[in-house]
Amino acid sequence: MSAQKYCLVGTLGLLEHEISLLQSIFKISNNRDRIHFKLIQTNLAKANIIIAVVDNEAAMNEWQIVSKSVHPPVLVAVSPKELGKFPDHSFSRPFSPTKVLAVLDRIFEKELANLFDEKIFHGEETAAYRVFNASSKISQGAARALVVDDSKTVQNQILRELTTCKLNADIAETGEQALKMVDMKHYDIIFLDVVLPGMDGYQVCKNIKRNPAIKHIPVVMLTSKSSPFDKVRGSMAGCNAYLTKPVDYDKFHHVLDQFMVNANSK
Repeated sequence: MSAQKYCLVGTLGLLEHEISLLQSIFKISNNRDRIHFKLIQTNLAKANIIIAVVDNEAAMNEWQIVSKSVHPPVLVAVSPKELGKFPDHSFSRPFSPTKVLAVLDRIFEKELANLFDEKIFHGEETAAYRVFNASSKISQGAARALVVDDSKTVQNQILRELTTCKLNADIAETGEQALKMVDMKHYDIIFLDVVLPGMDGYQVCKNIKRNPAIKHIPVVMLTSKSSPFDKVRGSMAGCNAYLTKPVDYDKFHHVLDQFMVNANSK
């Protein structure tokens, strides 16, 4: 688990010493391999979890406001009068590290983990509003991409972005599977992760570029590695573009436009 990944936790109605205790407990979470928790006390709409005293009227009034945010936090109840109403989302006073982290870990795994997988894009989400040349394969819905990645989250994010751009897309979860698919079906562009089970992305790219029948297909490598050495490896493997994750939307679409235009001119 990356040390930069924090689940943001806000509080409503807690006493000052309880907030201080939570801060100490969350410091403990930073020494674990699991998700880390971080306390925020302003702009609670950005929180992933809200710990609230549910029999505190002022706290519940504020919760009603926070719960209307675009991505409402998960409510964790403190000392409810009827614990049965919050069987998996509550802990009682006094707080203990084991108790608090056990509840938060369970909530994270069940309800939030998918939001904390690797982010593929950053920047403005403009794809749905992009306009392509009327003669392009994209506008005609004829272009097809292959996404090679074993992460479901990565697959879903890239597929969603390609769909908004009117590209058809297929998924391969291993390099071996990808090479079989490019032999069986035509693709206009390939998005290829570097780290794959078995054959890595560099090997896959080399195999594609050595094959006269498919070497013309643009290969865009997606990776979290951004060192000059890694980019050289990508170039030596024959990739056409190299995008570092998280990928900027504008760069992603610039690459997409560039290769679709090239495909249309052939």
